[in-house]
Amino acid sequence: MAYNIHPSYAVDDATLLETDLTTCHLLVLIGKGTFSYAVFDPAIQKFLALKSYSYQPQKMAVADLEMIEQVFDVDKLLLTAFKSVLLAFDTPECSLIPETHYVPRLKKDYLHAVHQEKLQEAVLADTMPALSIVNVFAVDKDLLGFLRKEFSTDRIIHAHTALLQSYPMDLDYQSGDGVAFVEVQRNRFTLTVYTSGNLLIQQQHEYQEGLDIVYHLVNTLRQLGVDEQKIKVKLSGALATDSQVYQEVFKFIPRLEWTQRLSGFKYITQMQEIPGYYFHNLYALALCV
Repeated sequence: MAYNIHPSYAVDDATLLETDLTTCHLLVLIGKGTFSYAVFDPAIQKFLALKSYSYQPQKMAVADLEMIEQVFDVDKLLLTAFKSVLLAFDTPECSLIPETHYVPRLKKDYLHAVHQEKLQEAVLADTMPALSIVNVFAVDKDLLGFLRKEFSTDRIIHAHTALLQSYPMDLDYQSGDGVAFVEVQRNRFTLTVYTSGNLLIQQQHEYQEGLDIVYHLVNTLRQLGVDEQKIKVKLSGALATDSQVYQEVFKFIPRLEWTQRLSGFKYITQMQEIPGYYFHNLYALALCV
C-alpha cells in the first residue's frame, strides 16, 4: 500500500556535502505520525541538517512501520554511515521512577501499573543518574526491530528523557514561582513542571483544541499547588502566534513565552530562520549522545 509521505521540513546547506558524516551523529525522533532527524557534528557542536516527515497516524502499528519503510525508500541520507545513530521514541506509554526505588527486573510492572500492556511491545528504561530518575517506556517491538536493523544501532531512548536533560539549561529552571514546559505535537502535548529546580510532574495528554491544553495545564498546576497566574509557561512545537492553540493558551496564561533554542550549540543559517521552539525536542537529543 502506498502512503502520502512527504517532508514537512527539509533543511541543510552546502556544508553537508563537504562534511565527513562518519564523524557525525544521526539523531532520529519517531512520534505519532512523524519521523524526524538531525545531523549533528560533535566536534564543532553544530547541527548540519534537519528533516521532518509527517503522515496520517494509524491505529495499527504495522501501518506506521510501512510508512517509515517508505521514508527509507525515498531518503537515501538515512543509508549513510554515521559515527552513531540515536533513536528516540515519543510514545505515551512511559513512566518516571525514582532511581532509589527502581528494580530492573520489575520495569514492566512499573509501566503497567500506569499504562495498559500492549501486544508486541518492548519495554525499555533510561537511567538518568544526574536527576536520580529512571524513565521506563514501551515501544512497538516490530518498529524497534526494523529501525535497529536499518541503522545497526542499540542506542535507544525515550523523547522525554532528552527533554528532561534540556530543561535545566533554561534560565527559569530555578524559579521559585515555577516554570511549566509545554511541548506540543499533533493531538498530543507533554507537560513538565518545575519549582525551584525540582521536578514536580511530567505527563502527556491528548488534545483536540487549545482549550484542552488550558484545561489540563491549569488543572495540573492547581493539583500541584502552583499558581497559574505566577508560573511561567513555555511553549514549544510547530506552532505560530496566530494558531488556535497559542491564542487559547495566551488568553488564560498571563506569563506565556516560547521556549528558546538550546544554547551551547551552533545551527546552520537555514535552521536559524526557523523558530527555535519548532524542533526543541529534536535538538535536545544532542544532549544524550
